[in-house]
Amino acid sequence: MADFEVQGMSGSFDMVVCLLGTLSHMLDNKQAAACFRRVAQQLRPGGLFVLELAHPGDLFDGSLLLQDTGAEMWEVDKPGRKMMVVWGTDVDQFDPETQILERTVSIHTMKDGNMDECLLEEVVAYRQFTLQEVDLLATLTGMEVRRKAQI
Repeated sequence: MADFEVQGMSGSFDMVVCLLGTLSHMLDNKQAAACFRRVAQQLRPGGLFVLELAHPGDLFDGSLLLQDTGAEMWEVDKPGRKMMVVWGTDVDQFDPETQILERTVSIHTMKDGNMDECLLEEVVAYRQFTLQEVDLLATLTGMEVRRKAQI
């Protein structure tokens, strides 16, 4: 594993995988381009760069910010207690010029089926990339988009 924006790894690879929206934490074009350049340098000829990103339609059509509270929630079972992770609030901000969404992430303990103590809360900035931007980054670094999947 390496930070492909700053440094690569020794050797070359048949595949580089960037999962769970990692690219979205590269908030400006220079960071994203540096990552794509490093990946292109380290891929063997015919190699594959697998990139997983959130579908921008969920944000750009407003449903990510407007549905219920704008939050995604999931429970985490720990021995002896249950925790709730909350990703997003109704006051999160999206800047359409930079395409950066500032999402509030919090972790709460659960008591009697309800959220209890807040253990952590912080704002995480992440960028929404469009397919056109990904295609341009790939083209500028000698790669090409071969397949896109929608879920």
